[in-house]
Amino acid sequence: MTNPVVFEVQPFAERYKLGVIRLNHPSALNALSMEMIEQMLSQLESWRMDQTVVAIWLEGAGDKAFCAGGNVVDVYRSLVTSEETRFAHRYFEQEYALDYLLHRFPKPIICWGSGYVMGGGMGLMMASRYRVVTPSSKLAMPEISIGLYPDVGASYFLNQLESKEIARFMALTGYQVSATDACELGLATHYIMAEDRDALIASFANASMVELDPKKVTSIIEQALFTRSQSDELPLLKPELTALQPTVMTLMSGDIENVYAAMLSYSPECPAMIKAKENFLNGSPLSAHLILAQLDWAHGKSLESVFMRELQLSVACCAQGDFKEGVRALLVDKDKQPKWQYGRISDVPKERVMDFFKVEEPPLPPH
Repeated sequence: MTNPVVFEVQPFAERYKLGVIRLNHPSALNALSMEMIEQMLSQLESWRMDQTVVAIWLEGAGDKAFCAGGNVVDVYRSLVTSEETRFAHRYFEQEYALDYLLHRFPKPIICWGSGYVMGGGMGLMMASRYRVVTPSSKLAMPEISIGLYPDVGASYFLNQLESKEIARFMALTGYQVSATDACELGLATHYIMAEDRDALIASFANASMVELDPKKVTSIIEQALFTRSQSDELPLLKPELTALQPTVMTLMSGDIENVYAAMLSYSPECPAMIKAKENFLNGSPLSAHLILAQLDWAHGKSLESVFMRELQLSVACCAQGDFKEGVRALLVDKDKQPKWQYGRISDVPKERVMDFFKVEEPPLPPH
């Protein structure tokens, strides 16, 4: 049986090592299973202690996706077969522990975010110091379509964007951000052609470092990335989302009722914005409320407190939210006809939203 995650070491500066993590389930767009998460946690702990491993390279197998999200179908099945949320709690707990470990990892992490980078994939990529996109990259947080909300630390990293409205827009619409826009917004750090991947890794190997020096490791990585990064004049896609920022500012202002009214009357012209409007209007009304409540709460909060609150909220979405129905409709039965608990955003009582945040916050596992 094929291992769902492949671990390798490549040479780095001749005498040292680059730890390579390859998500290896391309037929599922490298969606993260519990097994994959636990294997990565274990290997990263080992590499953290190994002084010969000086940096980590994170990628996905195949040419379609780095990672299209968490394997939420497994979580769904656990909820269908049992009323308990034990597996759901364990899954999200481990996924967030992995994301938190990557955020705090003492060695540089380079994420090769080619193809789809969605949901759980965004959690991995945004936790990496160097976030590389290629022409095929599409970054998105589409959780409103499955009755969830942007988790995996998105409450934190979306709040790092300069524009609150862009953060809201991504969270509420599942808009697929292009490589160019990802760089413009700060979601990505480098834009590199897909065919330069091997040459980039080779340049790490061919560098020179006489003795272990973290600053030199950083210098080698940054020089190699800079050398292969595309300039603004070369085959970059035209930025779309950043060009539409004035429109997004208008659409995403005020409370969720204002946003709903603005989106309802909006007549988009480009296909990406048409799809964004559809995603929002067809998504879970309850999730729409939770998304803005969580983003507003998380502004200025620490990474640790954000992950603790996300664990509480994600389990609550499994137990009493639209998550189970959303996954059924989109990913299991695939009828795309979810029966949400509320028909419209205006139908969701404020007290109902607040109920999701009253559960005692569970501790994040130490990693």
